[in-house]
Amino acid sequence: ISIHPLCFALELAPLGSLNTVLSENAKDSSFMPLGHMLTQKTAYQIAAGLAYLHKKNIIFCDLKSDNILVWSLDVKEHVNIKLSDYGISRQSFHEGALGVEGTPGYQAPEIRPRIVYDEKVDMFSYGMVLYELLSGQRPALGHHQLQIAKKLSKGIRPVLGQPEEVQFHRLQALMMECWDTKPEKRPLALSVVSQMKDPTFATFMYQLPCGKQTAFFSSQSQEYTVVFWDGKEESRNYTVVNTEKGLLEVQRMGCPGMRLSCQIKVQNSLWTATEDQKIYIYSLKGMCPLNAPQRALDTPAVVTCFLAVPVLKKNSFLVLAGLADGLVAAFPVVRGAPEDSCSYLCSHTANRSKFSIPDEDVRQNPYPVAAMEVVNSGSEVWYSNGPGLLVIDCAGLDISRRLEPYAAPSAVTSLVCSSDCGGEEVVWCLDDRANLLVMYHSATYQLCARYFCGDPNPGRDVFPVRPSGLEPPDGPVASRQEPEADSIADVSIMYSKELGTQILTHQDSLTDYCSMSSYSSQRAPLSPDSPSSILFSTDGEGSDRLLEPTAGSDRSEQELSPVDGEAFSQHLQAVKVLAVKDVLWVPRRGGDVIVIGLERDVGAQRGRVIAVLKARELTSRG
Repeated sequence: ISIHPLCFALELAPLGSLNTVLSENAKDSSFMPLGHMLTQKTAYQIAAGLAYLHKKNIIFCDLKSDNILVWSLDVKEHVNIKLSDYGISRQSFHEGALGVEGTPGYQAPEIRPRIVYDEKVDMFSYGMVLYELLSGQRPALGHHQLQIAKKLSKGIRPVLGQPEEVQFHRLQALMMECWDTKPEKRPLALSVVSQMKDPTFATFMYQLPCGKQTAFFSSQSQEYTVVFWDGKEESRNYTVVNTEKGLLEVQRMGCPGMRLSCQIKVQNSLWTATEDQKIYIYSLKGMCPLNAPQRALDTPAVVTCFLAVPVLKKNSFLVLAGLADGLVAAFPVVRGAPEDSCSYLCSHTANRSKFSIPDEDVRQNPYPVAAMEVVNSGSEVWYSNGPGLLVIDCAGLDISRRLEPYAAPSAVTSLVCSSDCGGEEVVWCLDDRANLLVMYHSATYQLCARYFCGDPNPGRDVFPVRPSGLEPPDGPVASRQEPEADSIADVSIMYSKELGTQILTHQDSLTDYCSMSSYSSQRAPLSPDSPSSILFSTDGEGSDRLLEPTAGSDRSEQELSPVDGEAFSQHLQAVKVLAVKDVLWVPRRGGDVIVIGLERDVGAQRGRVIAVLKARELTSRG
């Protein structure tokens, strides 16, 4: 500050005003010219600035994109924008403020001569700024101030687009809430900041009504296409949704036939499996309706899942069909058409002859193939076989290894590949009973981590990841009675009133502390003989499972009735594991999604729950 001459030296905003930045970036996009995450961060920082001013009893009075200065467009920066130009800001007292101030188009309708208003006028302007962030355009409602004021007082607002077009459902809904004509219906800035801290705010894109459906299948090769099926026999129909554009491309197109069990797209063909033990192959050239299959194949059992494995030969695939009786059918495919030859892999025979599992063992039950995944750069396929995993060598089309992530009656329900912090491939699997997420290092077949997905409040959960060995184990783990070389180190669960519940993992003189919820419907209660800890078993019999409890804890599902306890347990059961970029999404039956990421930790790695997503818009739909 200088007195002679009187002047202020202010910080320079290197990128100018938000209006300028939006104008420069709006040419290449229909909505959100700054991109999804930067739009979220900008909206959050504006709301945080307003919340600070309102806490100091200051009404901005002239919030618009011209008065928002941009420091950086890097989403990793802590500060991207700052509010400026407080020349007409007002001190707000308990009775409110007076004065006709603001910019037409951003000015709240209650700002009129001799009318008292409060900080909700800033929230109206905030709604208009959100419109600019979403559309890239100014909120134009006319050229004359009186004309604009009349339109705003009548509830006329700028037109944006449908939520499935904009694809930022929560921010668009917040925009409409902020520019409500009645000030009392607008949210407080502090409330907006709280809303936007919820990770679901940024990730929930849109809700697209498509009617009642009985099954849906996403396409791995066509990333943005989802096909829904409903009905059977003459009433069977399908609906195609483009998730990138939020459009129903095909709606309830008739396609008579038996109810589908699964499907997959292979090049320009759609393979569908039905409950009458058949595979129908349809051509997708020219967007033909799926009314007449090009070919029909018979299978000895219902197909429960498909997997397309690329082979070295150009335009060739190996389509694997997992069957309900545990068999895997292999169909060579060239240019989308299957060859006449077909071979079968028998899980039961491999278990008996290669892994010495007797017929009376529960692992020899005819488990349906629930999941398959291409592993190790396409050289292998891992697939579920009840509580175990079988590994297919694609070169020889032979079952080469068995892994034991769980024990019966658990069965693997989902498989997915991803990368760890070092870029090495790992495989995650999920079961239907123990509710455990298990991680294997694909190159060494070593079990590196487990995570229990049944915590009611998993937001702070952390679990250790053991470094993989340099050499793979000597052979497959064929029996639960044999000691398992890849068991995790001892883990203790300790409880105290001061610290709550903690997990202590003793791993090479390194103890990893993890705060958790003190209550879980499936977490092992404390034993009276050992009131302060519970150990995970590390012997061969239970190396992949939590020891069964013998007594109740201070708070467990015993507080609930048996019916309520079972319902609560099912509510927390994970149903699938999905790789989304560099994190895992684990949806649960209750409707929430656990988001898990891997991070480096003192020369090793650990898994962390970084968010729990819950779409409140879908709660009423179950």
